[in-house]
Amino acid sequence: MRLILMRLRRIAVLDMDVLDDVRLDPRATLQALVIAVLGIAALGAGGWLWWVGSGLGDRQVILVKSVGIGSAFATAAWLLWLVVATAVLGRFHVVFDVGQLVRAAGFACAPLAIALLMGVPMVGFGAGLVALAGWVAATQIALERVTGRAGREVLVANIAGFGAWALVMSLLTTGRNPFGPGPFLAEAIWEAVTGQAAFFGG
Repeated sequence: MRLILMRLRRIAVLDMDVLDDVRLDPRATLQALVIAVLGIAALGAGGWLWWVGSGLGDRQVILVKSVGIGSAFATAAWLLWLVVATAVLGRFHVVFDVGQLVRAAGFACAPLAIALLMGVPMVGFGAGLVALAGWVAATQIALERVTGRAGREVLVANIAGFGAWALVMSLLTTGRNPFGPGPFLAEAIWEAVTGQAAFFGG
């Protein structure tokens, strides 16, 4: 536990060399997966806090659908992100250790903890966007450390992976089923409002 906290502290102060430490440590695989699950759950919890702070109803429903089910979907989609990134890098003939990617990318989920600030009035939605941006940036660094490259192919792979994740989250988030975590809850509200407007307009 002390080692995990130390590694998370290093990420918090932007010491991204820690990703080299974890990717080369096979014992860190489980730690990385736990960090990924907790980070994505924090994104979901942040969205729920924003929902509650906005005075919206169905708090328990959102807690179950967005934080519970949505976080599970988001974690599965995160694995899809890594699969897509791996496939794209393969097209560029970039060879690397997938285990190292899982470990580095898992710890790269730590910035998602910022999403818990979505419960703070006035800055909530922005905090969610910052959390997502930090996640993408940290994953970019993880990919660069694992592949030993820093260039167009790695950037394309990361963007493609994140795009796949975001697309899945967007498709899963509807007015009736707000499964998307964090900022994606706003999409559920928008769809519910516009759908209702279309209904009454007809």
